[in-house]
Amino acid sequence: MNPMKKSILFLCAALSAQVFAQSVIHNQDGSKFRQCTHFEISRPLSELAKEHPAVLRNDGLHHEAADARRHRFQGLPSAITTQTAPDPIVQSTEGTQTAATTIVNVDGQQSLAGFDPLDPNGMVGPDYYVQAINSNYQIFNKNGTAALASIDLATLFPKSTDEGDPVVMYDRFADRWVITEFQDNPSCNNCNENELLFAVSKTNDPRGAYYLYTFMPDSLDYADYPKFAIWADGYYETCNCDNQKVTVYDRTKMLAGDPTAGFIVIPSFSNPNTASQGGFFCPQTLYADGQLPPYGSPEYLFYYTDDNWKVAGLKDMIYAYKVTANWTKKSGTLAPSDTIVPQAFNSYFTGGTEQDISQPGTTNKLDALDGFFSYRIPYMRWTKYNSAVMCYPVNTGSGTTKVAGIRWYEMHQDTTTKKWSIFQQSTYSPSDGVSRWNPAIAMDANGAIGLAFSVSDPTSVYPGTRFTGRTQCDALGQMTLTETTAIAGLTAWTSDNRWGDYSHTSVDPSDGVTFWHTNQYIGAGNNINTRIFSFQLPTCPTGIQNMPGTSTIVNLTAYQSGNQLNIKAGNLPSNENVELGMFDLEGRLISNKPVTPAINAFETQLNVMGLAKGIYYIRISNNSYQRTVKVSVL
Repeated sequence: MNPMKKSILFLCAALSAQVFAQSVIHNQDGSKFRQCTHFEISRPLSELAKEHPAVLRNDGLHHEAADARRHRFQGLPSAITTQTAPDPIVQSTEGTQTAATTIVNVDGQQSLAGFDPLDPNGMVGPDYYVQAINSNYQIFNKNGTAALASIDLATLFPKSTDEGDPVVMYDRFADRWVITEFQDNPSCNNCNENELLFAVSKTNDPRGAYYLYTFMPDSLDYADYPKFAIWADGYYETCNCDNQKVTVYDRTKMLAGDPTAGFIVIPSFSNPNTASQGGFFCPQTLYADGQLPPYGSPEYLFYYTDDNWKVAGLKDMIYAYKVTANWTKKSGTLAPSDTIVPQAFNSYFTGGTEQDISQPGTTNKLDALDGFFSYRIPYMRWTKYNSAVMCYPVNTGSGTTKVAGIRWYEMHQDTTTKKWSIFQQSTYSPSDGVSRWNPAIAMDANGAIGLAFSVSDPTSVYPGTRFTGRTQCDALGQMTLTETTAIAGLTAWTSDNRWGDYSHTSVDPSDGVTFWHTNQYIGAGNNINTRIFSFQLPTCPTGIQNMPGTSTIVNLTAYQSGNQLNIKAGNLPSNENVELGMFDLEGRLISNKPVTPAINAFETQLNVMGLAKGIYYIRISNNSYQRTVKVSVL
């Protein structure tokens, strides 16, 4: 056995072989259910990192990750060489508000195995920032220093051969960490080992032990580019798969370390771009930020089409589908919800050749990562509506010149009709010849939007990372902050055409207003590096005096005294009425009432007599801001 594999703790001896030998349950609606195929508990990550830190390979070579097998062809009629009309809602200048400064700004991991692309992603929690790349995993303190050494994912997962596409999630509602990676064995023609590996932290400390699960949604279908989202009734996954599907994993059982945890596979639709010939298609589901939807609320899946793709009848359109999981029946359904008409755009670059983004001093170009929504689509619940922000790269160039910009949206869902519509939309592409792509977007608890992305141009801007943003009270469709360069690239990338595949923006659950982002850039000597940085956006004018470029830090506390739960809030942005709600870990509303602050503060109580012991969340919100705090009921 590989010495790294020996670092895995133990297979739970009390589990009989029958636990993992459950047959697949096939439902009449086409969905199916199956339990995990393997479960064990790891040793604490703090021990593994000391004993088996990731080791740098000395071969000096770059190794394309296993996801290089994906195909991304998008057809375009030969008679059409570019979009026939300019983008009607392009923002062609940077914002004029004072640029935000970074708070933490440090280098993250390098791929010690030499993988390319790096697939950088990560999330922030109350005490740590956790980053994953191909094929390493590392925990950072929130001042940017390393909390543990980087470890190879094969040290954590019992079956990993570093296939790639790791994804980090912080489940803020359960205060746990989740990391995933796909597992495929292309050298074994008859193994049928297309699996997904999950690690769920036993506690809120990412340095501790993890529940390790192996799932096999489709043994014959390689789960490329798996995209995960947190919802009240499960962890939802979509992928760039031959057999399109939505897979829902049993969040409740996985958080409890239950070895019988399973998943529901819900058949989806095939790629609408039929000219793509089995090419890239990855719809995405909503990722709950701020507060979970009520348990039993349907998830929503989004994708878009483009009239520049080589398919008759396709239009510039965004489609939303309703996804429903039923754990009692172990089944699920997918049904059309909304067809949304955006302003015209052109997401076509070079038909999947990956020769899209120009760099200085070389003819080698980089992949624009076009044709799908960028990860994630953060979802927020407000008093009178629900929101989702999403983005993807578009081609704002002319003729044969390709310049990437970022089309972004803020969608609103009517809480009565449940219908989705566009609240605001724009294409961020200042007319300076710089391509902006590989974006990641998020919304803070004040309704401000942060947008971070890669940059490059043909003459002087090497591949690096910048960010911008807007406040809730700014003119619609505008990123109003002047761009900030988080890290400038130093050289061009010439080893191949792959770029990033991921970048990731999240919001600190501790204050609700600090954005954290990770991305890759090119350093000296043609080295491919990652960066981790944080920033805040200014608030709208309120009764509280704010320093420029900073956000109001709301003080929200809750503690139990007998049968009463005492809630105190201070430093509120305004004296507007707020709704106070108490929720369980699955998003169920336990109690709520309106509260009117005085002098930007309030104190109130909720009766918790008879309430089951456990962890709950207190949330205050209106249509201008929201904050959430965890509380234990004893």
